[in-house]
Amino acid sequence: MKAGADIRGEVLLTLAQLRLATPRQLKALLLPRQQGTDHVRRALRNLLAESPALVGRTNRAQQSYWYCTPAGLAEAAASGELAPTTGRTTGKRIAASKTGLREHGLALVDTVIAFHWAGAADFADWRVEGAHPTPAGNLIPDGVVLLAGGTSAFVEIDRTMSYARLIAKLERYDAYRNAPATGRGNAARPPRSHWQETYAGPHLDRPFPPVLFVFAPAPRRAAPDTREAAFHERARNIGSVNYKLTVATTALPLLTKTGAGNAVWRVVGKGHGEERRTLAALPKAR
Repeated sequence: MKAGADIRGEVLLTLAQLRLATPRQLKALLLPRQQGTDHVRRALRNLLAESPALVGRTNRAQQSYWYCTPAGLAEAAASGELAPTTGRTTGKRIAASKTGLREHGLALVDTVIAFHWAGAADFADWRVEGAHPTPAGNLIPDGVVLLAGGTSAFVEIDRTMSYARLIAKLERYDAYRNAPATGRGNAARPPRSHWQETYAGPHLDRPFPPVLFVFAPAPRRAAPDTREAAFHERARNIGSVNYKLTVATTALPLLTKTGAGNAVWRVVGKGHGEERRTLAALPKAR
């Protein structure tokens, strides 16, 4: 059994990567067989007691939300175990938010946990809010995950966004998918676009990653499955969804109960029924 000191580094890396988490979420990722959160809380207190402190916390309604400080981010980056990303930020602003940003961030962590527990993706193989260039401005997915099979997926969490903004985000994915090639290429390989360089592999044989929407509960909003159905009605008529983009949806309560690797994903587009599929059974974008 790992004690608090033993998981200190893992707690720090996880917070640096996911931006914020509760002790319960950290336990679920790092010590899934542990009964309580005592070891995680001890590690957090150790990190908080450093000078300067490597983590910070915000308390709301008898719950604590933890994040890396700038010193903590620097130590995590110096370990060499974090995927390099530009503009990595602390989760302090999100943890203290009164606008739902914190709940959005926590819903993303719950999604990461659901993938991790199902063996669909390791929690270390997520990148949060990395910028992807398009001619229409940067696309910033809530998360990008490297799946266990070696392919990637984009993940979007929705709690309170309007359907118009969700559709606009989908159109930004279309712009990213269709962005022109950059760089000169060479005799062995033609120029490639950003998504091809990043996700298609060495031989351009991988399709564009699927875009997965996870609808999470939120106060004073329709239930996640109701919002999911309404999103399908609006998104199915976007031309690119039916042939250039694979878009699939689920509700966070279903995802956490059933597991990310099981048949919880409903494909958006004309000709697709109401049935839910596994990640492996999603159609490939052409």
